[in-house]
Amino acid sequence: MNKKTPLNLYAKIEHLIGFYQEYERLYDTYLQIITSLNPKSVLDFGCGNGRLLERLKECGFDALGIDLSQDMIQRALTKGVKAYQKDIKELNGEFDLIIAAGDVLNYFDQNELNDVLNNISQKLTSKGYFLADINTLYGFAHVADGLLIKENDDCFLAVEANFQNKKLATKFTLFEKNNEYYNKEQAVIEQYFYPLEYFKKLNLFHLKRVIPIYMFDKENSDKNLMVFQKSS
Repeated sequence: MNKKTPLNLYAKIEHLIGFYQEYERLYDTYLQIITSLNPKSVLDFGCGNGRLLERLKECGFDALGIDLSQDMIQRALTKGVKAYQKDIKELNGEFDLIIAAGDVLNYFDQNELNDVLNNISQKLTSKGYFLADINTLYGFAHVADGLLIKENDDCFLAVEANFQNKKLATKFTLFEKNNEYYNKEQAVIEQYFYPLEYFKKLNLFHLKRVIPIYMFDKENSDKNLMVFQKSS
């Protein structure tokens, strides 16, 4: 599946969707863990707009970001961070720590996820760490599922998310004003639910810790942040 087209549309509408405060709290948790690990080199896999990279830089970490969306990379570069439009397979070198924040892993189907995890393992130093958060079943069924409408004077956005058979299909419909007319763009992004048991059985990594994340609900965790160490 070519993920670049829908992700480029997402880059265009990110400011309408928002949730910046919620993500700052998620990044707070990441930074607490990263500070305790004190890695010499960090890779942000799926860095998006570069906000977590920016915070890593502010904390003194040597961090690099990659993303498939050129629009997101351009946005990240305005923050003064190091970021490239690259697939992880194209990278040279190794990292003490790799992070995949903001349910990045949920965007890959089973075959793609296996490849991604293999590539991440290959880019980690011996005994290196991998941090990633995934959506819980509650997060998919009770937080993500549904309809979201956002609008301003220049555009109208409808986000229709449907969670069935362990897959979330999110349809984005954007109308942008062009003089007296509106231009329409649409894209569908799919995400997949994976239980913690799947990650506990991985041979490439040892799951050392799971931290429940309450981004959108104070009583039910909508994400789990996982701390892995590369297997010997």
